[in-house]
Formats: sequence, C-alpha cells, structure tokens
Amino acid sequence: MFNSIRSLTAVAGFFRAAFFISALGLSGATLSAQEAGTLSGRVTDQNTRLALSGARVVVKGTGHETYTDQAGDYVLAGVPSGAQSVEFGYVGYSEQILSVEIAARATTRLNATFGSETVQLDKFVIEGSLVGTARAINQQRASATFRSIVASDEIGNFPDQNAAESIQRIPGVSLYRDQGEGRYIVLRGLNYTFTSVKVNGGSFAGADLGERATALDVIPSDALASIEVTKVPTPDMDGEGLGGQVNIKTKSPFDSEGLAASFTAQGQYADQSGEFSEKFNGYVSQRFGDHKQYGILISPTWQVRKFGSYNYETGGAWSSPADNGTPFYVAQALEFRDYVIERERYGLNAALEARPDSETSLYFRGGYNRFTDSESRHLTIFDFAEGTLVPSSVTANSATYNALRRYGRRLRIREKDQEVYTFNAGGEKRFGGWVVDAQAGYTEGNEKRPDEITARFRRNTRDAVIRYDTVGAYGLSVTQLAGASFLDPASYNFQRVDLGNEVGSEKTSDIGFNARYDFNGITNPTYLKIGSNYRAKEKDAEGEVYELATAPTSFTFANLAEPASDYPYLRVPRLNTAAVREVFYANRSAFTGARVFEDSEFEDFSLSEDVLAAYAMGGTQFGKLNVIAGLRVERTEFETTGNEVDLVDETSVKRTASNNYTNWLPGVYFRYDATKQLVLRASWSNSIARPSFGDTAFRSAINSDDLEITRGNPNLKSLEATNWDASAEYYLPSLGVVSAAVFHKQIENFSYEFDADTPVVINGESYDLTTYANGSDGTINGLELAYQQQLRFLPAPFDGLGFMANITFLDSEATYPTRPGEDVPFIGQSDRTGNVGLTYEKAGFFARLAMNFRSERLREDEPLGGAAENDLYVDDFKQLDLTLRYKISRNWEVFAEALNLTDEPFRVFLKSPNGQGARLGQVEEYGWSANFGVRWKL
Repeated sequence: MFNSIRSLTAVAGFFRAAFFISALGLSGATLSAQEAGTLSGRVTDQNTRLALSGARVVVKGTGHETYTDQAGDYVLAGVPSGAQSVEFGYVGYSEQILSVEIAARATTRLNATFGSETVQLDKFVIEGSLVGTARAINQQRASATFRSIVASDEIGNFPDQNAAESIQRIPGVSLYRDQGEGRYIVLRGLNYTFTSVKVNGGSFAGADLGERATALDVIPSDALASIEVTKVPTPDMDGEGLGGQVNIKTKSPFDSEGLAASFTAQGQYADQSGEFSEKFNGYVSQRFGDHKQYGILISPTWQVRKFGSYNYETGGAWSSPADNGTPFYVAQALEFRDYVIERERYGLNAALEARPDSETSLYFRGGYNRFTDSESRHLTIFDFAEGTLVPSSVTANSATYNALRRYGRRLRIREKDQEVYTFNAGGEKRFGGWVVDAQAGYTEGNEKRPDEITARFRRNTRDAVIRYDTVGAYGLSVTQLAGASFLDPASYNFQRVDLGNEVGSEKTSDIGFNARYDFNGITNPTYLKIGSNYRAKEKDAEGEVYELATAPTSFTFANLAEPASDYPYLRVPRLNTAAVREVFYANRSAFTGARVFEDSEFEDFSLSEDVLAAYAMGGTQFGKLNVIAGLRVERTEFETTGNEVDLVDETSVKRTASNNYTNWLPGVYFRYDATKQLVLRASWSNSIARPSFGDTAFRSAINSDDLEITRGNPNLKSLEATNWDASAEYYLPSLGVVSAAVFHKQIENFSYEFDADTPVVINGESYDLTTYANGSDGTINGLELAYQQQLRFLPAPFDGLGFMANITFLDSEATYPTRPGEDVPFIGQSDRTGNVGLTYEKAGFFARLAMNFRSERLREDEPLGGAAENDLYVDDFKQLDLTLRYKISRNWEVFAEALNLTDEPFRVFLKSPNGQGARLGQVEEYGWSANFGVRWKL
C-alpha cells in the first residue's frame, strides 16, 4: 500500500509540472487564439465508399498539417481565420486543393473525396487489391515515428491462417511457427517473449500456460481491420516491447459511409494428410441516425483445419567423442513422430460507436476468440542408453548398438483449448485547443488441457541390434540387424498411461487517459500531451499429473493397433486413437497409479503485476521539421505465490514473494518532410521487457537426498533497451514506397539459469542452488530495406504488374555468464529475413506469388547449450505461397490459394567442432495446402 501511495504521489507531481508548462503556453497564446478557428472534416474514396486513413491535410501558407485517422477524420486547431487553401494528399491519387473560409473561434467543416475525377478521365483507380496497399502506404506515411501497416484488404491478398501470419510480410518481422503455422511474432531479431501485443490499443491477454509471450494463432486473420507494427514507440505508448509493439485493430462501422457487408465461404485441403476442411467468415456494419452519427458492426468467423506433420529427431541427444570413446559424436536417441492434427478457430467481434458531433466520439468494442488444437502424436523411440555401443561400428554417419533392451511406442492424445475475451470502451472530446480521451478495458485468456493421455508400450528384451545411418544433417534411416522385429505389435508390453490436466488464465484490466493541448497563435504549431495508465494483470497456472501403471488386460498394443499410416520414414503399425480413448474411458477405474508429486505441485503458481504509468511529451513544427520529446515513467509492483516442495518427504508449503521497481523512459523523435514524397525520421528512445513469468514465479523444489534446490527468482529486473533509429521513405506516385531504416539497440538484464556459487544452508546442511539471475547483456544492429510499387507505367497488358521486396540484415552479440569468453548471437535472431512478391491485376483477375524467407538462428524455445556443440540451430526457411482471384461481378469473386508450394520443412541441426559436420536435431514436414472458395461483398 505504501508503494502504491508513493507511486501516485510521484505521478501527481509529474502532472503538476506538465500542467504548469501548459499554463505558460496558454497565457502566451490566449489573445492570438481569438483570431483562430478549427478546421475538421472527413476524407473518403468515391469508388470504394471507404474512409481514407492516412490522407495528408495541409493548410497552405501555414505550418498546420495533419493526417486523417482510421475513420478518415481529421481536425486542425488554431488555423488562422479567413480564406484558406487546403491541400489534400493521398499516395496513389493526384492532390486536391480546396478553398474554405475559416470562422474565428468556431469549427469549420471541409470534406474531401478522392476518385471521382480519375473515373471521369478514365485514369488510374484504387480498387481491388490496391485498396489495402494504398491504406497501408498512407498510414505508414502519416506516422510520427517509424511504423509498418498491414490493412484489412491487403491481409486478404495473402493465404494466411491467423493474425501472426498476416504480419510476416513486414520488414523486420519474422515468425515462430508451431506445426507449420505462425504463432508468435519476432520483431527485429528479438525473442518473441519480448514483443508487446495490443488489441485496439488496449491489453490483450495471453492464453498460453505460464508464458508472458502472446500467441496470435488464436485470432483468425479474417477478423482484422489492420495490424500496426510500431518499431519506435513514443512516450504516450506502453513502454514494454524491446523490438516494438503490435497493435491489432478490429473493424469499425466508420470504415465505410453506410451499409457494408462481406461473406466468404471456402474449403481447405492438406496434401500430406489428404484431409478437407472448411472456413466461413464475414461482417456486416451499418451507420444510422440523421447524420449517420451512430454505427454498429458484427463480424463472425469460423474455421476448421485438418492436417498433419511428419517428424524425426534426436532432440539434441548426442554423446561427445570424449564421452563415447570414439572420434565422433553419436546419437543417444532417435524419435519418429507422426502427428494427426485438427485446429478449430471461431470468434465474434462487435463494435458500437457514436460520433454525435465533430468534437465527440464514443465506442464500445468487444471480441471473443476460441482456438482448439486437437492432436494425436504417434511416437516410436529408440533409447540407445538402454543398449551397448559397438565402438568399431562408429563412423561420422552411423553407429550400431547391441543388446538394446528397450524401444518404445507411445501415443499422446492432447487437446489444447484456448479462449480470449477483450472489451474496450472509451471516447474522445475536443474543446478549444484541448483533446481529451479516456479508455478502459478488460481482457481474459484461458487455457485448459483436459485429460492429456499418453499411452506407453515398450519391449523389455535384450536381443535387438540396431544401426542408424545419416546422410548429411537430415537424412536418417534405421535398420534392425538382429532380434525380434520392432514392427510386431505383439512384442510390446504395457508400460503405463500418463494422465495430465492443466489449466491457466491471464486477466488484465486497464484504464487510462490522454490530454493534448494545441497552442494557438504561435508561429510554430506546438502541442503538449500528458496522460496516465494503470494496468493490473493476474496470471495463474495449475496442473495435476498421474502415472497409471496398471491397466485392464484388454489394453495391449495388439488389441489397440492399426495399420501403418503414410508416414514415410519408419512405416510401423501404430496405436489407434479412438480405440485407446474408448478402452480408457470405458474402464477408467481399472487404470490405477500414483500422483506425480513434483509435476503436480512445483509447476503451480499465481502472480499479480500492477503497472502505473504516466508521461508528458511535446511536439513542435519548425518548417519541414517536426520534433517530439517526452518522458514516460512506469512503476511496477509484482507479487507471486507458489509452492515450496520437499521432493523426498513430498510436502508442499505455499510461499509469497514480491518485487517493485521503476523505469524511466525518455525519448526524442525527429521527422523531416524533405519533400511531399521524401520523409526522414530519426530517434533516440528507451524501452523495457519485463522478465518471464516462468523465471520470476516463486517455485522451489528441495531435494534433501541430493542436497539440491531449484527455485524461481521474483527479484529479477526488467530488461532495458536503449534504441537508436533512423529511416528514409520515398513515396512513389504510382502507389509505391522505397524505404531504408537502420537501428542499434543496447540491451541489459537478460536473465539466465545458473548454479549459484553460494550454497543455501537448511538445518545445517548446504544445498546447491539452481536459479535465475540478471547479468547477460548485448547489442543488436539492423538494416531494413523495402521496395513496393505498382508498375502501371508499363505498356498494357504489363501495367497490371506490381512488385514488393524487403530484406532485413541483423547482427547481434550477447554475453552469457554461463559461456564466458564467447560472443553469442541473440537467441532466435536470424541474420537475414525478408519477402519477395509479384502481383498481377487486370480485368478482374488477380494473382500474387509471394515468398517469405529467414536464415538460420538459435532455436527460440530451447535454452542455450552449456557449450557451443550443444546449441540447437533452426536452419534456413523459405515458404512460397500463391493467391489467385477472379471478380465475377461487382459483388462476387472466386479465389484459390496454395501455401508452402515447395513443401519447405522445419529443420534443426547442431554444429560439430571436430569436423564431423552438422548433426541432426529435428526435421518436420507439413506438405502443401490449399484454400478455395467464393467471396461476396456489398
């Protein structure tokens, strides 16, 4: 309580200083302001009937300039009264200049419409796929700092399954994929756990158990209006996000002039599994009232996707030459995995908005998304630790094991059920030179994994002789040289059934306000903006795990077996998922065993994280130069409750720990509009990332037999980044942009797991402690290059071509106390990421061929190895996708999409310092898939 009061007092002082500065500005500007007025209006496209966000509005001969918001609205305060000329610019259209008479001390309305004159002259019109391109380019140009946009119409131009995949085309963005689908966002080479995700500017709860990272595969791409990736946040934005922030915007009824609607029905096909599935989505919005000042929107979506993957791996289990007595690394285990997967996504987004006058806006937005991931994993495992290595058989590419006592067959049946609710309400009011907005939100993410069943069978004889052979890093085969065949289901004995149940939730509430004052009557347009935000987050996770060692006599591999599938790497009979479920639930009482104490107690935790933030920033215009400077301060109060478990006595006691800290985040930002087409930006800023929940949650496991303790560390500090950014963007009249951006980040306080030098003494006994600490730091440098253009200057029919390409070069160095003397790249950082796309649109036909690529990196979801030869690397990845559409009429179009045309696999390898070459970590293949359907749009 004392800390909260102290924080509120500091924030109050912060605001007193800011209001004092405001008062000084007010006193100097009052007389001149009497001769000024306010200009407002809306900019739309006559052809598409859509609001044009990012349109540039300039009062010629003055320093007054602004850009339209998402609804196409703009407001300019302090405009000199009298006759004025106003210039409207939108990349892709010719500029418009309109005359207006500005009334003193009043609001004058001036709307602009693009598209009508080009239709009359039969010139270029922004329609079809170009609508999304134009929106993205213009919103990017309008940004005060470096930002990339994907607009809703452009999202539909790519065959993406979810929100994460819709962002992958942006420079500096790459994906962490799960079973071939994008799941997490990696910004500028920084691990996905350091990416901040918002929905409509408010918090978005992560549904993943125990993780701070926000998975975006729960959100279908069809539900979105736009996705903003802000790489240089200003002080009025959340300070969290080392690489930047992702803001997902849902559709608004004010995106269009009146009634708008769309509906899509499609089928899906997965080549590898031969499965068909379906997908439906749509939206309807309407504006009503005498002046269409009210709007409502409803957007439902539903999708089922059935597919599979083929996997084989060592998981990094290799013994070194020093350990196995040979000149080569030798695989300690091999696993062959055949996945059968069904993923279902459905959701509903709704919005109710009001704009009763040009100075007022109100909104309420809500969303519900549910994601169910059902998976059967068929596993064949060779544990060579249960056999005897034949040293004379070992080469760089093969080894033989005698007397292999055990090899196993397992079936894991798992369902992950996630749901996320979001609610946001707020409004904005303009009066005089002031603009005040307030917002409140609540978001909740829940995950449950009910009855995760793993049925285990194994052989227990010592007659098997097995040899494995590799070709390069990824070619693998297994040959049985002697013993009873591992193909025979009757040769396997029941081992046990593992049964797990896990649940977790994250709940976040936030409330905040912003107040901006535009000083009137001074030569250079200047403003001051202040605000505050309070966010309260709660996270918990709980699990129960059992090992059921007895089963009914009918629960045998022979009784539960089915023929081999199409899995090509080790064709063996496998356990039938339906049969295992049926026997298990029909005879549940016959499966008996013990609760696994450590897994059931140690992983349980809860925590709360309250953040109180405040900021003050100001901006001014010096001719073509815009300068913003400000400071954000964030006070974090953290508390965690977990179990201190004694693994020997199997006792558990709840413990609570807390931690409080404050981060000061100053920033200075420059934007120079050298010409109407050329925009230069530079900035110095600071950002943070709070430590992982798993690292900071209080959990302590004491092993009094081995005198060891494993414990989380609630006192970890937040990661801190100092950021230097510069960019240049040239906007092409033929609806295109060429851009280059460079950045440098210095990051401190990476956390790592380590063995403490000082033992913990309990009852006179010294225990070795394994915990987490801050201490690692590093730097990352990057260069982002992008080019996008419609080639309409070419002669027909080639004037329908368009081209986009971007590439990001990254270089990083980090120091880890566990790897002294080494400079290691950031985990998850690829040296190169990028996209190439070619489009053609003519006479209602649209085609796009797009490739996304990423060079090798240290694997994100695995810890750094104890030595370089134990590090897991994800190899280069290139995915090629194709989209085809044909517009049958004004309202109807048909389409077909193909994903991963070249069947690009996910590949993991280990490097070998002895010249042996790369070693197998993992190979996973997904095949290609296709979508095909019909779309209706009003």
